[in-house]
Amino acid sequence: MREITRMIVVLTAISVASGLVLSFVDKFTKDPIEYQKLKFVKGPAVLAVLTDYDNDPIKEYKKNVILEKKENSVITKILFPAKRKGKLTGVAFEVTGQGYHGSLGIMIGIDIQRNILTGMRVMTHSETPGLGARAVEPSFYSQFSGLRIDDIALSDRGGKINAISGATMTSQGVVKAVKEGMHLYLRSRKKMIDALKTG
Repeated sequence: MREITRMIVVLTAISVASGLVLSFVDKFTKDPIEYQKLKFVKGPAVLAVLTDYDNDPIKEYKKNVILEKKENSVITKILFPAKRKGKLTGVAFEVTGQGYHGSLGIMIGIDIQRNILTGMRVMTHSETPGLGARAVEPSFYSQFSGLRIDDIALSDRGGKINAISGATMTSQGVVKAVKEGMHLYLRSRKKMIDALKTG
C-alpha cells in the first residue's frame, strides 16, 4: 500500500512539474512563433503593399483590433503599420474575397495621409492556373497602386482596373474585396490610427 501511495505521489509530482514546464515554454515561445509565421507567410505581402516606411511593420503589428461591432458580429483585424521616423504613414491588413473556385486572401496597403491604396497582393487562392491564378501577376496587381476608393472598379464599370482575360469572376472578386477593405478603412480610420499609435 505504501508503494502504491508513493508511486501516486511521485507520478503526481512529475505531472505537475511537466505541466508547469510546458506552460512556461509555451508562454515564452508563443509570440516568437507567431511572429515567424506572420513574417514568412504574410510578411512578404505586407512589405510589398506598403510604401514609405523605415520600421518593421511585421514586428510592430497589432492583433485583434476591433474595428466594428454589429448586432451578431465583431470585425477584428491584424494591422501592420508603416512608419517613417516614428510617424505613422500607412497601414496594411488582410481582406477576403470570393473567386471562381473559392476564397481569396488579399493584403492591401493604404496611405493614411492621402487615403489611397499603396498596393494589393493576392496571397492565397485556388484559382485556375493561366486564368484566375494570374491575379498574383504584376500586370494585374500593379493597377491598384495609387487608387482612391471611387477608382476601384473594373474598367467596364467605370473604374480603372482591367479584368484578367478569361477570369472575370476572379477579377470581380478581388476588386470587390479591395473596395470593401477601403470602405472598412474609411469607416474605421481613427480606430486604426489610435490602435497603431499605442504601445
